[in-house]
Amino acid sequence: MANVKFNSKKSKFTDVLKTVEINEQENDGNMTIQHFYDLFDIFIKDKKLEGLAPRTIYDHKKLFDIFKNYVIKVRECQIEHDFISSDFFKQYLYYMHFDKHYKAGTINIRISSLKCYLNWLFKNKYTNKNYSLLLKKVKRSEDTVHPLSDYNVKKMLNAPNQNTYAGFRDFTIMIIILDCGIRINELCNTLIPDVDLKEKTLTVRGEISKTRKARILPLSKQSVILLRQLIDISVSNTSPYVFMSNSSDKVDGEVVSRNFERYGKKVGVKERCTPYVFRHTFATNAVKSGMDVFTLQRIMGHNQITTTRQYVQLETKDLIKKHDKMNSIGRYLK
Repeated sequence: MANVKFNSKKSKFTDVLKTVEINEQENDGNMTIQHFYDLFDIFIKDKKLEGLAPRTIYDHKKLFDIFKNYVIKVRECQIEHDFISSDFFKQYLYYMHFDKHYKAGTINIRISSLKCYLNWLFKNKYTNKNYSLLLKKVKRSEDTVHPLSDYNVKKMLNAPNQNTYAGFRDFTIMIIILDCGIRINELCNTLIPDVDLKEKTLTVRGEISKTRKARILPLSKQSVILLRQLIDISVSNTSPYVFMSNSSDKVDGEVVSRNFERYGKKVGVKERCTPYVFRHTFATNAVKSGMDVFTLQRIMGHNQITTTRQYVQLETKDLIKKHDKMNSIGRYLK
């Protein structure tokens, strides 16, 4: 009898929840999930007209597909009959954070893309409620990405087989990122004319830059020697790209990232080994060598100085060394 009584209460409670959800859906504008999906195509077209980088457009599509997969497989929604609601999006955040225990960075990337689309829906009056305001980014601890030590960098540089084109290309990519901190997708889209071997510079064109702003990066003599060899290979294969795939087209950044991770496992580096980590390593080494943070910001292509700060990870021994060099008290006690 007790079980029957409990089930009865649970049923009533479920009915109440359904009533609340229906009322909430009515207040939110009665947009079906299918309509929500269809409008995403218009959103993408608008973003293309705004001049968003192809990589950013690709990321929006990829992350939206992840959300759609969650809707079908986790929530088991009937997209033609079920409606979007405030709870519809908050449950996605809850699922990633508490059910799957994704890292804060992963959650925030997915939420940022979704918030962008939701804000677009509201601004264009497709919804009467701005759902993007309901999705708050997860707080993440600072300094979670650590640069590679010199020892591990050398191990990574020895990993690619430079007797093959792919190995030589990946070795060169490692050197270039360590030399000027360029983003991997900017590097993969580098055309032969972007490299000035005489002036020892690499131009990141505005259309491939993440911030849509062009910048010129200085290169070391070693980088120029490697780039000259790659350019000769590209020319002989009639490819406009400096860093080619096997088909003479540009190599994909995700392919390079997977290769880096494979190299790390091969040589026994326990830390993360990705082009992104190499970029962090460049930033930290630059500050250790005396580069001021404003110069570093310009080289790395950051709009905000706070973003540059997140890339610089100094160990305690580095802080002690810089403090001793400053000798702020010694000037008073001479």
